Amino acid sequence: MKATAISRNRRVPERGVSSVEFAIILTVFLTLVMGAIDFGRVLWQWNRAARATEVGVRLAAVRDPVALNVRGADGTILVPAGEAPPSDALSPNPTICAEGGCGASLTALDPLLQDRAAFQDLVAAMQAYNPRIAAANLIVEYRHVGVGLAGNTEGPDIDTIVTVSLRDLELQFHALRFLQIPPLRLPDFRASLSAEDARGT
Repeated sequence: MKATAISRNRRVPERGVSSVEFAIILTVFLTLVMGAIDFGRVLWQWNRAARATEVGVRLAAVRDPVALNVRGADGTILVPAGEAPPSDALSPNPTICAEGGCGASLTALDPLLQDRAAFQDLVAAMQAYNPRIAAANLIVEYRHVGVGLAGNTEGPDIDTIVTVSLRDLELQFHALRFLQIPPLRLPDFRASLSAEDARGT
């Protein structure tokens, strides 16, 4: 009788230790699995943001320019046949467009210099690839570097280099939210193309 009681008393602590060990192992395992899920989401969002930037610059290169002064650049200068337009033909150069308008810099934006509908259309097209993109994340830059076709009757004489940038995109961890990890800020994404096919009218 005494031997049986002693052996039973010894088994109870062993069961308790096994439960604690299992809980620790399960917690570590679930944390690793959820971390892998969130890491996969980060890579997926990174890829979608990069793809949206590529699509955005392609559309910006062939659609109506967001900056109205880029459209007005056609015919504002006389270029001798066989010569490239001067690099100062676009004013301001570069012209930077953001949610608040267009101008020489992000701190000097003029809403009257921007085609708001063209900007919003570009945002909407990029959101099809990444719904997290907002107008505040998008910057469109037009820079003239002396490239152009004198006497072009179907488009602007000045062919700008258009750059589309995404900035300040954040990704909130979901699976690891219990660890109170702050949102991850993705790096800025940039892509550039020659806007030789941009509509100038």
